[in-house]
Amino acid sequence: MFTFRRILSLPPTLPQELRSNFIHLYWDIAWWGLYTGSIVAFLTIYAARSGATSQQIGLLSALPALVSLLLSLPAGRVLRRFQARPATAAAAFLSRIQFLVYALLPWLFPPAAQVNALLVLAVLISIPTTFIGISYSQFFMDGIPAEWRGTVVSTRNAILAVVSLGVTLLCGQILTILPFPTGYQVVFGIGFIGGIFTAYHIWHVRPVALPAPPAPLPAAPPHIRRLPGLDAQGFLYLKVLGLLFLFNLVNSMAAPLVPDILVHKLGLSDSTISLGAGLSQMLVFSISLFMARFTRRAGNRRATALGAALLAVHALALALAGDVALYLLSAVIAGIAAGVLNTAQYNYNLDTVPQQRRSDWLSWNFLLGNAAVLLGALVGPLVARQTGTPDALLLFAALRLVFGWAIFKWG
Repeated sequence: MFTFRRILSLPPTLPQELRSNFIHLYWDIAWWGLYTGSIVAFLTIYAARSGATSQQIGLLSALPALVSLLLSLPAGRVLRRFQARPATAAAAFLSRIQFLVYALLPWLFPPAAQVNALLVLAVLISIPTTFIGISYSQFFMDGIPAEWRGTVVSTRNAILAVVSLGVTLLCGQILTILPFPTGYQVVFGIGFIGGIFTAYHIWHVRPVALPAPPAPLPAAPPHIRRLPGLDAQGFLYLKVLGLLFLFNLVNSMAAPLVPDILVHKLGLSDSTISLGAGLSQMLVFSISLFMARFTRRAGNRRATALGAALLAVHALALALAGDVALYLLSAVIAGIAAGVLNTAQYNYNLDTVPQQRRSDWLSWNFLLGNAAVLLGALVGPLVARQTGTPDALLLFAALRLVFGWAIFKWG
């Protein structure tokens, strides 16, 4: 507890505008922890218990990614007309007010229609979420100078982990005590409350005066300028985007297979699943406390490669799981990996994004990220249908290791 209080303490010399931004960003992620510990942790489990197939669970990720893929570049052009702060706050409110429908779902639709309703809702939420995905990075860079970003990101990850841990364990108990689907309605209601309060704190994060960006490097010849600022820095960022695309593609292939393993192969109860999720979040919290110091020494690129290798071990353990013990081991490894990647991968991307026309470059980043989610969510279940879920996870473990090495070697 002492360590957590210490990491939340703000330097006495910190300017007041930055102090306010820190506080609101920390409250933003704390409220978001209610959402991740409830809706994120249990939505696919609810879908599986409602009869969703692995393909339908994959569509829960694929359909929003498709919407975002189609809207990313138009949204980037629209966002040029607005400041990042009001755009992000408005989009956050419009997306998160829709979380209420998750809690009302059993009252609004018969059981046979609820899986399809989840898919429709995922599409509707993804429209404003696309704008958040593009504007939030600019919003964050406007409010937090580069020298403080590692500290803020790692602290936010620690807060998210500890809040999500408590909420996930609480939700596991709620689902054990209350009958289906009432327990899930309460759990999703908790997520709605957390989600809606984040918009308030996002609104109160103000831009701070930052040094002028460096002069642009010599531009590429006009005939190859198909992307914004395609100079030497632009080419470097394209390489980073390509490596992260491949890595996230494989991660998205594995994600839809996990509920099938937990619910159908291992037959785990909601309380056991919440215990594994809680272990993961506890480790995310513990790792996040030291990530700012670790990334200053190792660098965000190397830390991202390490996280990729840990995710490979996670998929391997889950593929071999035949009982609760290996599931819990996979949860522990996943928590360590997430603790590393939540800080390192985010800042690895921001470290290399060109300063000129950043919103355009961030649009391309968001587009490729959603392309990875879309393709992965569709391809992963197809591979599992041909090979079986455990063998598919073994394949994805190997690919995670390969792309982690590529980031370490060439990123």
